[in-house]
Parts: sequence; structure tokens; C-alpha cells
Amino acid sequence: MTRRTTRVAAVVGTTALAFSVFGIDQAGAGAEEGWTVDTEDCPDPDATNAPIEGTIRIGSAMPLSGPVAGAFEPAARGFQAYVAYANEAELIPGLTIEVDIQDDQYDPSLTPGVVQGLIDSGVHMFAGNIGTAQNLTVIDQINEECIPHLSLLTGDPAWGDVEEYPWTTGGLTPYNLESRGYAESIAEQFPDASVALYYVNNEFGNVYMDAFREAADEAGLSVDSEQTVENGDNAPPTAQMSALAEAAPDVIMATPLGIQCITFLAELANAKAANAGWEPTIYITNTCASPLILGAAGEAANGIYTSASMGIRDVADPAVMEEEPVAAYLAEMESQGLSDIVTTAAAGWNVAETTVAVLIAASESDAGLTQASIIEAARSLDFHPSLVRENLGNYVMNGEEDAFYSENIQIVTYDAAAGHFVDVGEAYVFETSAEG
Repeated sequence: MTRRTTRVAAVVGTTALAFSVFGIDQAGAGAEEGWTVDTEDCPDPDATNAPIEGTIRIGSAMPLSGPVAGAFEPAARGFQAYVAYANEAELIPGLTIEVDIQDDQYDPSLTPGVVQGLIDSGVHMFAGNIGTAQNLTVIDQINEECIPHLSLLTGDPAWGDVEEYPWTTGGLTPYNLESRGYAESIAEQFPDASVALYYVNNEFGNVYMDAFREAADEAGLSVDSEQTVENGDNAPPTAQMSALAEAAPDVIMATPLGIQCITFLAELANAKAANAGWEPTIYITNTCASPLILGAAGEAANGIYTSASMGIRDVADPAVMEEEPVAAYLAEMESQGLSDIVTTAAAGWNVAETTVAVLIAASESDAGLTQASIIEAARSLDFHPSLVRENLGNYVMNGEEDAFYSENIQIVTYDAAAGHFVDVGEAYVFETSAEG
């Protein structure tokens, strides 16, 4: 596989879609006929290819309680909000969408039971399941059942293994590309900088940092020190920040999780105050990149660098809030009593909107809406979600050649006083090819 990196400021790869209140004429979301799934070895091929009529049931496993719920639970409500809108607007004529989101508390030991319970209850598909380790515990289970497992809210590159996991697709920009965007940005913005790593010691943190180390090496960066925090440990990381202050790196690449995003930034501010003259630049994973999270860190979050998660626009930016279709999104969330979570809920809304676009494309296929046609439509989609930045282009997937929707990175920095993000330079566009 080869990768070509370019920098663009213009719209990339948009298609001739008619626009509606939430960004698209969803009936036009499908791509031309392409990749097909083999259902011969499914437990019940006839059921996998049987028409889904009347109601489609979507299941998901998300942390609705537990140590990271504050960061991720709003995504569940954003998902449900879009589905409520889609049903009311009858976006799929003659079909009602039902969503059953169950709580796995971000505990991978609980996820298999949650998923099996949803399978037993008769869900036709999964969408938006959160967590790297959580999805790794169930990916074989779901693929063996031939159930579509779409738009996972995790960026593990494993979700791009179409041959091994044909029924699974990722939703986030894969971590190897997100980290490459940060590495290239550091190399451009802060040449010759020494870099330290701070990350949560779990599947997510380790996969992410492996990808960053590789990207940093390719970008010619020097990674000189590392500190970790255990999963679920939300206490101030005093010892880790003291060790980082002693190493005095120019840049810290941080991958904490949930509340750890806040405690990291607060304790780092204390370490900087105790070490006059040390003012490291902070890059932080976009799992922390929500004004809902960063706002809780206050001034300690000011000036951090991150990226636009899933390419979603900053709906807290006053300049964006008045533009369509963001204004329509905010109005819909207000009508559903969800105005307090619009920034974090946008990820769930985006996944649900993409899922509905897939369902529409599948329902308009020759086979009609089936589990098989759903995964085929997902892997041949060319679609621009309503909240995604224009300069990052469409969500495009093409069978085994291109297995990720979101592969482009916009680096942003956080303005704590204003409570929103500011773009840094032009976008990084990573195009992948199966050739060469």
C-alpha cells in the first residue's frame, strides 16, 4: 500500500448531491455497484439475504455509565436524536428505525455479553459501538454471525482489514493517519523539537502511540521520554507531570481518555508553574477534542493542538453556528431538549446520519434492504455528512481498496476564552491506494 499526502484548502472529492436541511438528498448517497459480500458461510444465508421490512433494529454498545461516560455518553443521545429526526421526516419511506443502545461501561469484559444480548433480541445491525478493546472483544462474534458492524467510534487500523472482517467498518479517522497528521504538523510548526508521550495504558492508548511513534520516526521527530496513566485512573497525574517537567520536552503528544483529559491538562499547568521557563506545546488526541471536555479544564486547555474528530465542524464556533446545516442541527437538538450536549453529541449524530445514508442506499439496491446489502452499501458509499467540513471532502469507501470513510485531518487549536477551535493551516489529505 502506498500513501500520498497533500495539503489542500479547497473542497476535495465532492459529489453532485442535492442538498437538504441536513446536508444531502440521502437517496443519492450510494455509489455505483462494486464490492459484494460472500454470505455462503453465514450461519443462515437465507436470513442474511432476506428483506428487512417495517422496522430495522440497530444495536450499539456504549459507555452510558462508568469512568468515561461523561465524555462519551452524549454520543449515544446524539445518535438517538438523529434517528428520531429521520423517523419523523420519514427519510426511509415505509421503514421505522429502532435503536437499542446498551451500557458496557467502557469495560471490555462486559461488551461480549451486551452484544450477545442485542443479537439475541434480534438486532439487524450494529452501529457506533465505542472503544478499541471493546470492539476487539466482539469483532469475531459479530462477523461470524454476518451482522453489519458499522462506523465504530474508534480508530484502530484493524477495522480496515476487509478480508478478515468483512462485516466491520470504522467510523473515526484511523489512528495511524490522525497521528501522522500530528507528526507532520509538529515537524512543520516546531522543527527540531524534542517530543514526549503521555498516554493511557490500555488498548486504545497503546495502539495510538505505536502509530504515533512510527509517524514521528518518518517525520524525523525525536521522541525522548514517555509517561503513562492506567485506564480508569482519574487522579491528578502528579508524578508523571513531574517526570515530564524534568525531561523538559518542547512538545507533548498526549492520549488520555475521558476525565483524564482534564486532569492531565490541570496537573500539567501546575508542573509548568513550578518549572519557570518550561512552556511545552501540547498536542492531544481528538477523543479529548470537545469544548464540553476542554471547557472543564479552563485556561489549562488554552492553545492545545488537536484535530477535528471525524472531520466534524466546531458547532460551538459562533461563526459556524449561524450557517446551515449547523444551524438546523442546533435547532433540532434544542427541540429535543439537548442543547447542553451539542458539541459531544455531534459525533453520534454524524454516525447515525451516515448509517441512515447507508440504509437508504441499501434499500434502493437491486436486492432491497437486507443485512448483506447494508454492508455492501456501507463499503461503496460516497457521501458528505451534514456536519463534516467541506475542505475534508466526502466520506468515501471502496471495498478493499479504501476501507475508511474519514482519512483527512484538519489541525486545530483551542481558544479557551472563546470556547471553540481555530484552524491551523490547511488540511492534510491522506489518500490510500491498494496498488504499489
